[in-house]
Amino acid sequence: MKQDLNQFILDGARRVTPRYVGKLVRQLPGIRLVATQVTQFPQLADQVEFLAELIEDFHSGLNQDVPYTAIAEAAFALSYLHKGVDIIPDRIPDIGYADDAAIITVVFETYKEAFLRLLVKQEKKRLAKPSRGSS
Repeated sequence: MKQDLNQFILDGARRVTPRYVGKLVRQLPGIRLVATQVTQFPQLADQVEFLAELIEDFHSGLNQDVPYTAIAEAAFALSYLHKGVDIIPDRIPDIGYADDAAIITVVFETYKEAFLRLLVKQEKKRLAKPSRGSS
């Protein structure tokens, strides 16, 4: 099952182009809102926020060290959450977002090392900045 899901994500990510990412960036506020309203999967909102920031930074020319496959799969996962036709329709109570959450989780599992390196790099930059009021 997981292998089928991985293949589904790869197939979807193959269609992601930089132009597609640009269109997705404009849809991110709505995608973030949907994620905050899904109570059955409490981690979903934080995962969506991380992926949305990753996509925005890539679109702005940042995060060039993250593999493009990670960007493409993240973009596919977010667009899947946003689209109306799913494997499991979102309107089904309690389980409607299970497929969306599973796809996002698989992207995180696949790229956890790249995402952790990115977070460490961002934290190092944050700590290296002089704080206001310091001499």
